[in-house]
Amino acid sequence: MNEEIIKKLREPFPFEAVEAKIQVTNGDKTKGLAVFYLDARAIQERLDEVVGPFNWRNEYHAWQDKSQICGLSIFNAERGEWVTKYDGAENSDIESIKGGLTDAFKRSAVLWSLGRYLYSMDGVWCDVDQRGKGYYIKDGQQAKLKAEYEKAIARIFGATANHESPTSNQSPVSSSSQPTQTSAANATTSTQPEINNQPSATPMDDYTIKSVKPSGKNSSFIELVDNAGEIFNAYIKSGDKSIATGSRLRGVRMEKRTGSFGNYNLITAYKAA
Repeated sequence: MNEEIIKKLREPFPFEAVEAKIQVTNGDKTKGLAVFYLDARAIQERLDEVVGPFNWRNEYHAWQDKSQICGLSIFNAERGEWVTKYDGAENSDIESIKGGLTDAFKRSAVLWSLGRYLYSMDGVWCDVDQRGKGYYIKDGQQAKLKAEYEKAIARIFGATANHESPTSNQSPVSSSSQPTQTSAANATTSTQPEINNQPSATPMDDYTIKSVKPSGKNSSFIELVDNAGEIFNAYIKSGDKSIATGSRLRGVRMEKRTGSFGNYNLITAYKAA
């Protein structure tokens, strides 16, 4: 496919085109970790601008129970054919069918590099308000979010990117980047992440378990403290009795994964001290 088209699809979106939502909160529920994501309409507008409204299409197919696959196709004029990339999602908790279709569409768009750079961004700790059962970013946090977003764009695409695609001298961050570090204590979440997309492994290290919380049927959400006192959040499969507050883990390997609500760390290897 035309390299210029791929380059334009990869370009970062302006801050005004992205959204942010709270992924986890701290212990007293005063701050939350905000992660960036794209609305489906922003993706549609980018496709219209880059390839034209008549040169892209999407289709959906039911997959197993309460899930669907979306195929996002772009017409390759050089080869005279449609090229399709597929990804899927389960129905969501809110507006289940519509939400599932939207999530499947956005995930298939990532395969075309639309917004893929967002998975390389760390979350931003913000002041939050509780509304019902959810937590939302307080008013007055936009300047902070914009500054962190643009700082991340410079890191990923190069200091002089100015919303342009990376060149041969401005490569995105390596897939072996460190997991998100957090300074807020007692971060909690009530949602078990979906494991999809390709992970990026972090170097093995030693940690002490600060807290353990159940997350779904087969996993736990834990806080780890390294030798320098830095705190890391991660998920781990349940069932090992050595995973308890105060336990020491050696040779820990964490992989950076992507779920329906953003990036998270998954522990795939460790030894109980």
